[in-house]
Amino acid sequence: MSEPTELVAYRLEAAAPGSDALAAYLTLNDPARRNALSDALLDQLSASLRRAAADSRVRVVVLTSSHPRVFSSGGNLDAFADDRATITKYAGLGRFPALFRTLTGIDKPVICAANGDVLAGALGIALACDLIIAKASIRLGCPEINVGAFPFMISALIFRATGRLLANELMMTGRLVSADEAAAAGLVNKVVPDGEFDGALHQWVGDIAGKSPLLLGMGKRALAATRDMPLDSALDYLQAQLALAFTTDDLAEGVQAFKEKRPPRWRNA
Repeated sequence: MSEPTELVAYRLEAAAPGSDALAAYLTLNDPARRNALSDALLDQLSASLRRAAADSRVRVVVLTSSHPRVFSSGGNLDAFADDRATITKYAGLGRFPALFRTLTGIDKPVICAANGDVLAGALGIALACDLIIAKASIRLGCPEINVGAFPFMISALIFRATGRLLANELMMTGRLVSADEAAAAGLVNKVVPDGEFDGALHQWVGDIAGKSPLLLGMGKRALAATRDMPLDSALDYLQAQLALAFTTDDLAEGVQAFKEKRPPRWRNA
């Protein structure tokens, strides 16, 4: 099967009507293979994320899919069972943790717009994003065990998003959950009816893009840095970040705009 050149489509849109802020939409675009996470697709996705991170006009990044029912089916099963040397396969595995680190490491909020089923390794990508909005009709899960594999790489992300027992159930049974069940378990932020999905996504994008990009970036870095710290160390780090925030023009502008009942004019945009 020939591989489409653009496995991840990249486009910029105004984050909100009349706004100069932009949102970068990264669309998984290999529908014939249900957006299986091939090496080429993962490479293009990582490159697209770096491109969005480097563009000062971009305030929000959105990951979505061109497939009508599937966000991504997960890892490329054909690659699991091919006859490449083991060392070659092992080298390729680094793409997943590198992508997860990129998603959590860039300063801009990343939204997973789950407009189709989020399966296997794709669940890890979704959980590495900052926010997940899902269509009500989709399913999520890690069915790797059904084909004799185990979701080793994404288990760390699942355990950080939900309770141990549910995480074990998903990984050991391969059961898929509905969007509503995923939301109740903390795996999804927001579930919306399918017909309202695009409108809800754009409203979310516009709202987030209207916040201070400087403070959002500082906050995202702080969350990543302190997630696994002991409490005392985390509090010391966060106190230092709050003190740094006090020195920014944006904090002063945000308070002044609130008092004057007007939209803020971020000076570090």
